[in-house]
Amino acid sequence: MPTIAEVRSQYPQYSDMSDTELAGALHDKFYSDMPADQFAEKIGLKPDKYAQAAIDEQADLKAKGVDTGAGYTRRLAHGATLGADSTVLAGVTAPIEAIKRGVGLGEGYNYAKAREDQIMNDARANTGALGGATEMLGGGVAGGALAPFGATRFLSSTAPSLLGRTAAFGADSAALGGIAGFNEGNGLSERLGNAGQGAIVGGLVGGALPAAGAIAKGVASPFISNLMAQINPRGYGEKQIARGIMESGRPTADIANDVAAAANEGQGVFTVADAMGNSGQRMLSTVARAPGEGRTAVVNALEGRQGTQGRRVSNALAEGFAAPETAAQTEARLTAQRGTDADAAFSAVRNDAGRVDLVPAINTIDRTIGTGPGQTLNAANDSIESVLRPFRERLARVNPDDFEAVQRIRSDMADTAQNSRQNGFGNRARLISQSVRELDRAMESASNGYRAANAEFAQASRNIEAVQTGRQASTRGRSEDTIPAYQALSPEGQGAFRSGYADPLIANTQGAAFGANKARPLLNDAFQAEAGVMAPGNPLMQRRIGREQTMFETRNQALGNSKTADNFADADAMGALPSLVGQVLSGNWSGAARSVISAGSNVITGNTPAVRAAVADILLQHGANVTPAALDRMVGETIRKIQTVQRVAMNGGRVAAGVAAEAPEATKKPKRVPLFNH
Repeated sequence: MPTIAEVRSQYPQYSDMSDTELAGALHDKFYSDMPADQFAEKIGLKPDKYAQAAIDEQADLKAKGVDTGAGYTRRLAHGATLGADSTVLAGVTAPIEAIKRGVGLGEGYNYAKAREDQIMNDARANTGALGGATEMLGGGVAGGALAPFGATRFLSSTAPSLLGRTAAFGADSAALGGIAGFNEGNGLSERLGNAGQGAIVGGLVGGALPAAGAIAKGVASPFISNLMAQINPRGYGEKQIARGIMESGRPTADIANDVAAAANEGQGVFTVADAMGNSGQRMLSTVARAPGEGRTAVVNALEGRQGTQGRRVSNALAEGFAAPETAAQTEARLTAQRGTDADAAFSAVRNDAGRVDLVPAINTIDRTIGTGPGQTLNAANDSIESVLRPFRERLARVNPDDFEAVQRIRSDMADTAQNSRQNGFGNRARLISQSVRELDRAMESASNGYRAANAEFAQASRNIEAVQTGRQASTRGRSEDTIPAYQALSPEGQGAFRSGYADPLIANTQGAAFGANKARPLLNDAFQAEAGVMAPGNPLMQRRIGREQTMFETRNQALGNSKTADNFADADAMGALPSLVGQVLSGNWSGAARSVISAGSNVITGNTPAVRAAVADILLQHGANVTPAALDRMVGETIRKIQTVQRVAMNGGRVAAGVAAEAPEATKKPKRVPLFNH
């Protein structure tokens, strides 16, 4: 009888078989009547006593009618443990085998493992393909149980990409396949080899699952969508809104609360689409660029809202800066109040007033207009003299004991200086003010109460001037100058400053053309810094301005400025396909076919006019007709159903990864228990 080495040299076609497998095949085919130990000795191999003991033990139990557990239950357990059951059971029963056979614990494990391998081999032989399916089902159970520890847990919970799913499922299946392969075998070398094979097969099969699912979904989805859209357009529209809300990453309650808060803060036109952000804006764009009632509703709502943006921004500025009056109204009110207060204050000091020394004031005027000693008073020859000369003449002839008369001259001079300053004649105002200050000093010396009354009048004048200062700061000031100037004013002066500051902003907002974004000029660092210091209602104002910016972006995203999309929508609405006509006339039949298919794709995929109208109706809801509870009732349940389906699909994929991992072992033919060792 030739040795195993001689057989190999003579028959190289059996090189893919191990020595034990080749020896077993030769024994069964040619020498089945020869005892295994005798055959092994003749061909140069040692008999595997552990395998032979397992075969003998199982044969003895079967002869006695004892159930060895080699059925579907064992295959299910084998799959659920990814093949680890044989190793675990062998480890548990190894001490018993060692005691029973009088050997060490290591040999006891070898006897126990050979027995478990034989039971599993018999189970695979007894149950066939159905048993293989049972074993793979067990692998699916293991995959689902191990899902929290796999790569798929890192996938996005809303819309994982195909590439991400492919990588994650491939990684999980490779890991599970490697574990299952490692658990099949006895020696470390055999286990590692099986682990490598299992990882490769599992990774390839698991990685292919998402693509296969995507293809199946792509084929079936349009027809399912069309059916759902025809049966229940509103429900299908709500499903699309739910998808958009999930894409936005915002809870339904937060979206509804934002809409309600906007209505409470004077912006009742802020809609669900605005609160959703980009996903809502893009959905409105889809509706606005396709024919049907939905397009009309979207265009009318967004254009009508844009037409009133200026009024809303103006109100936000007026209320934010606590400036309900225009700058002119504020100046008029403060001037009138100054006059009333001055009449009362100065009337109280006239009774105790003495003689007023007018000489210093007259001398100041003389130095300006040229009437000093040795000079001749000529006719006025420039604008300053024409203004100061009448005051000089009045002071020269007034009775110094008539305090009230002197006070009238002083008031006229102060008003003239103020008017000159406001009209841009700064030098004239300066020269007049010099004489006013000299007159004030003389009047303060003549009356004890005049100083306080005059200080109050001066403060009132500074408050009036603050209106103009605020106006200039709003149009051409820098924050580094504007903020300190504001902070240096009295509370009344700060109010006047705010009125002047807000006035040009409101005027520009009201005068901007239709379609212009009135919120855009207010979105800069300078305004943010100044408003943060000056505006009492700044937090609310900034929220309003931010919403106005969002609403403008919604309109811009939905409507845009392209007429091409509108023209195609109009043509589609009339059943006309301009490109189709040209393609037919030019003989471009493939292009014509694509145009026809494209024209019908919206209906096939469920994007029908009725669905678009329902989507528009939901997205355009605002504070007057939506609440957190109402919006949750409308789409919250749909969102929860979608999330449940996604979780089921995700877990189903993980189960499939377990099935894929166990499939290579479960579909193998029953193993021959090796009867021989080297």
